Amino acid sequence: MRIPPYLIFALATLHAGAQADVAEGLEAHSKQRYTDARKELAEPAEQGDAEAMVVMGEMLMRGQGGARDELKARDYIQKAQAAGSVRATYTLGQMHLTGNLVNRDEARGVALVKQAAELRYPQAQAALGSWISAGLFGMEKNEATALAWFKEAAAQNNATAMGWLGSYYEEGKGGLTMDKLVALDWYKKGGERAYPYAMESAGRMYALGRGVSADGNEALRWFRRAVAAGYVSSYNWIASVYEFGRGGVAKSPTLAYAWYAAVPSNAFAETLKNANEGKERVQKLLSPADLEEATKQSKTVVSQTTAAELLAKINSTPATPTVRKGVYGSGVVVSRQGDIVTNQHVVQGCEKVRVQPLGLDVKVVAKDAKNDLALLRLEGATLPPTKFRSGKGVRMGDELVVVGYPLKGILSSGAVVTTGIVNALTGFSDDTSAFQMSATVQPGSSGGPIFDHNGLLVGIVRARMLPSGPIAAQNVNFGINQATLASFLDAYSVDYAVNSAASKTMSLVDITAMAQKSTVQVECY
Repeated sequence: MRIPPYLIFALATLHAGAQADVAEGLEAHSKQRYTDARKELAEPAEQGDAEAMVVMGEMLMRGQGGARDELKARDYIQKAQAAGSVRATYTLGQMHLTGNLVNRDEARGVALVKQAAELRYPQAQAALGSWISAGLFGMEKNEATALAWFKEAAAQNNATAMGWLGSYYEEGKGGLTMDKLVALDWYKKGGERAYPYAMESAGRMYALGRGVSADGNEALRWFRRAVAAGYVSSYNWIASVYEFGRGGVAKSPTLAYAWYAAVPSNAFAETLKNANEGKERVQKLLSPADLEEATKQSKTVVSQTTAAELLAKINSTPATPTVRKGVYGSGVVVSRQGDIVTNQHVVQGCEKVRVQPLGLDVKVVAKDAKNDLALLRLEGATLPPTKFRSGKGVRMGDELVVVGYPLKGILSSGAVVTTGIVNALTGFSDDTSAFQMSATVQPGSSGGPIFDHNGLLVGIVRARMLPSGPIAAQNVNFGINQATLASFLDAYSVDYAVNSAASKTMSLVDITAMAQKSTVQVECY
């Protein structure tokens, strides 16, 4: 029996009851900063802290933040479980169910997960509820009992349980009165907490008008987020919106074919079957020229979905906002009054912000989520501002120099310089506020300045495309263009300098020396 994908559970991070140093490591782990998490948790784990041991064990098991060490991983997790860690109890239970690092023992695995559920560990509660709902692992199928477990887990903000509650309300299961609007609300709550099944379900409700008026654009927003999170069945849903013109979206056989054709070849058989049937239906409506264009567009779908994931992170506000610490980016000084520009996503959720190497606090003056820009102000200290390029913005093939502070703790503690050219005058999905470049950027580069060969500012770093999905994108990077940046600064009356003298080509060495003086590291703390 194949277990459906929505029964696969991800491990989460617990914060309660941890000591201060352990808490920092757990937070780093939850933000997927695994190298930092290992640094913070290594010593407490060696000293026997149960929560540090189980999280270190999980990272060692998967090779997160460093080398794998399966023997030490098992030792940590078993010791943490013996010391009373509920998380370790759940993790060890999953290990026994899969035979990962321990002997496969279904009975022991189920018993451990059940024990963790009874101790109110939400991931275990959601897992146990799903087993009882489906009658898996020898459980007697009982929707009412499963519902009780889902409610307990959802009360602790477990996204998987929220998705299950959505399906129970949609279908009227477990003794619940069918209520599609309540179902949609639960799907949205689970989707906002990054559960792909809930994202797709919310999109489906909007696409079909279940419990709410059909809204194709809102459906597409949820489906794109699900695809960006790796839920490939949503490719077909996006295609169907364009094929049938769901929820007011204009029919487009070309876009429908592109999305059906983009379904990864390693998708489940049913998903591939639906995609192939969709392609056959739509192909009959396309001329040879249209089919060629649709095939070409299918190759860009991964780029579009990567963009959708990035923009969702940048533009959405989490249902439960959390203070972010230990997050790093870059910035550039743009005025003599101490104004600094960075990305909005670098400072979003920061309680306090400071700039290095000065070690001074800065005030967040303004944010522009749409264009991913933020304006900071450094009081009581001055750094030399950079100058903007005058006239038109960048051109195809222009040489670029990027300066920033990427991969803190791994690369140089000082500024790092990379070079490249302008590849395209628009960003992902033809975003006219950005341009594409070959200058390599890494985590921590966000918000750093981009200079031309005259040492003049032409933009700031925004993002890079991850090499994942059916198309392994390599060295595809994006910057916010000068016009967008200038409009943002004009809106807040920033007195930035534009070069008025005749431009002279500078050597890379001279540009770097100049840029280092006005480039800063931006840190949440």
